[in-house]
Amino acid sequence: MASQNSGDSLSASGARSRSRSSVPPVKCYHDDVASIRTVRVNCPTQGRRIYGCSHYPRTCGFFKWADEVDNVLDLQMLAIEKDTKISKLEYERDVLKGKVKKLKQTTIELEDQVAELAIENSEKFHAMEIVEADKKLCIMLFMSKVFFFAFVFLFK
Repeated sequence: MASQNSGDSLSASGARSRSRSSVPPVKCYHDDVASIRTVRVNCPTQGRRIYGCSHYPRTCGFFKWADEVDNVLDLQMLAIEKDTKISKLEYERDVLKGKVKKLKQTTIELEDQVAELAIENSEKFHAMEIVEADKKLCIMLFMSKVFFFAFVFLFK
């Protein structure tokens, strides 16, 4: 807005700004590279550099102080670094989710195996109880035969 109202107080120091090689150029709302100008009017901001729409006077209203752009670019670089870190963390989260899914599947399989072993163990225990009962029955039969023969022998 300030570039629209005080357009005559600013003079263009170049049709387009030259950006540093590692820093992306500043663009206006038309998505064109913004022109850099210097305030020429006698005011507290005289000599200060600004970025403005390169379509002046048919401007989109874009205005940024040049010294603030460096701060913005620093923040943009921080944002890119944060986005990169977020992407790495999201990737790690996805890898961990895959591991958790595999562990859950392994847990289910192990629980099934434990259930099968419990059934098998129960069946073996039941079979052992039957064998024990059979042993007791055999001992009882043997003892009853011994008592029978002893009784028969005594009364003869």
